[in-house]
Order: sequence, then C-alpha cells, then structure tokens
Amino acid sequence: MESHYDKENDILSIQLAKDEYWKSIELPSGIIIDVAKDGNIIGIEILNASKIFSGEVRKVLDIAKKAVSKPN
Repeated sequence: MESHYDKENDILSIQLAKDEYWKSIELPSGIIIDVAKDGNIIGIEILNASKIFSGEVRKVLDIAKKAVSKPN
C-alpha cells in the first residue's frame, strides 16, 4: 500500500494494489474509487482531503499516529 498527499490540489491518493485498472467510481462525497478488471478496489482518491480530515477526525488520526510511533 502506498499513499501520497498532493498539497497543492488537496488530494489524498491511496494505492492499495497494483492490478490492471478498469474504471473509477466517483462518490458524491468527493471520494473516487479505482477498480481493477476483476472488481477489486485498487485505489482511493479523496478530494478536499484537508476538509474531510479535520476537527474530531484529525484528533483521532493524531492520537493513532502517536500510539503507533511509540516504542514498545
């Protein structure tokens, strides 16, 4: 899995697999799902990502990031 944030366009891209691309499905919420020919989801793009990952959602992500980075 790979992810990339395009700060200029405010788009978060997450590549889940490297299968052959078939089509994209755009949801009303500004999320685009890339689908492979076999029907598996291979990628997700989140438009206006900074707006979606703000407020309470941002706090939860920050807490999770800190918990993961703590040494055992």
